[in-house]
Amino acid sequence: MSRHQGFIVNFDEARRNDLLSERVDDFTDSFSDALSVYDWELGQLSIALLSFSPETIDYISLAKKGKRVVTSKNRVEFSSIVSLDALSLVSIERHLDTKLSRFFIRSSQGSGGAIPKATWQAVLDAIKNERPNVSSEIDRLISLTKYAGVRLYGGRTEILAQEREALGVSLDIFSGGASLRNQVLSQWAPLEDDVKDLNENDATATLNFTQSSMPSFLRGLPERFRQEESAIQHDLMNWGGETAVHIEGISHFEQGNRQLSIVYANRNSLEKTLGVDLIYFNEAFNQFVLVQYKIMKKESGGQVYRPDEQFRKELRRMDKFYSRYGEGELPINDTEFRFNPDGFFFKLVPNKGLIAASGELSKGMYLSREYVHFLLGPNGPTGPKGGSVINFDNASRYMSNSEFISNVRLGRLGSFGSVSQCISEIIKAYYETGMAVMVAKESERIWD
Repeated sequence: MSRHQGFIVNFDEARRNDLLSERVDDFTDSFSDALSVYDWELGQLSIALLSFSPETIDYISLAKKGKRVVTSKNRVEFSSIVSLDALSLVSIERHLDTKLSRFFIRSSQGSGGAIPKATWQAVLDAIKNERPNVSSEIDRLISLTKYAGVRLYGGRTEILAQEREALGVSLDIFSGGASLRNQVLSQWAPLEDDVKDLNENDATATLNFTQSSMPSFLRGLPERFRQEESAIQHDLMNWGGETAVHIEGISHFEQGNRQLSIVYANRNSLEKTLGVDLIYFNEAFNQFVLVQYKIMKKESGGQVYRPDEQFRKELRRMDKFYSRYGEGELPINDTEFRFNPDGFFFKLVPNKGLIAASGELSKGMYLSREYVHFLLGPNGPTGPKGGSVINFDNASRYMSNSEFISNVRLGRLGSFGSVSQCISEIIKAYYETGMAVMVAKESERIWD
């Protein structure tokens, strides 16, 4: 089946209709069913229209054909579900020259085929015309089907990759697992008009932004993961007595009685951003961790990072803060004890492009501030010409993603005591640089 086609699934059994409709309305992000859909490759990502009555199209979603589960039927997973508010078939068909009901894949029978390509495009155009409020979400789903698994290069994708890493690790620290991060990151897609020079043989493309300023990574996520400016902006971005010029995204997540609020902001326009800081603050531990992201370069010996003056300047900034606020204080209880108490880290990220529709984190290197001083010192590793160079082989004391996430989540790394009262100084400092900042605050949920 062409990647530009889709199909309609009609859940026409009353009991199954109620069950699936309830699961979607409860914001379950995915569900699956056994269907026999011919002319559709195993594992291919496509778009499905979900109908819960003979007269309406209720949702649009991604769909992926999985392994065979019963005779002639395969498991189909539906995800990234967007409500169409019970859009009537009549309102769609008035834009078309055909009746859509004949293309229904009946869940009771479980079999059917794709809508013809020309008709399918007309259907999508009709839905966007009838539901303009979800037009951008439909475009995102279309982009996901076209560019899933494609590695994007150029067009400041290195900055987007850093933002992606910062968001992903924040979600892992908060949730204690990969499911939330996979759910969020795997639904990111570029704007279709920004993707150029697609090479289907090696699954690569170039990302060239057509807008006057580069969008943040958060802008490519589903709208339900982003919020309008609210009190969250004030809580997270005004600690330093400053106001962010560009709030590029605000997200909010809940898990039990805990909540995670994330703000991504930049004082400069995004195309002038030099890199990304992540500030993760856990209110329960009175703990903050700051991560500075750096992109490694591919050389003949593999992925390497060569510290430059900007890197050393940022290290001096960390040193200055720690010497002012972090030295000499002792924990007063067990929960304040840290393996590493200053909270400053670099993450070196391999330059392997920005992958659409992927939930995986980059397998990079977390380096503490003290370890970086060793690596840059007289006993640290050097290249053939004597300059400092860092890679996976010569900096073996780095922390992996899982090690870093686990230790931060358990309160073993990061600040404690009075130093955590100085977060405002960190946020204020970023205004004086060309860096963007993502602030993630984990706290107890305030119940209504």
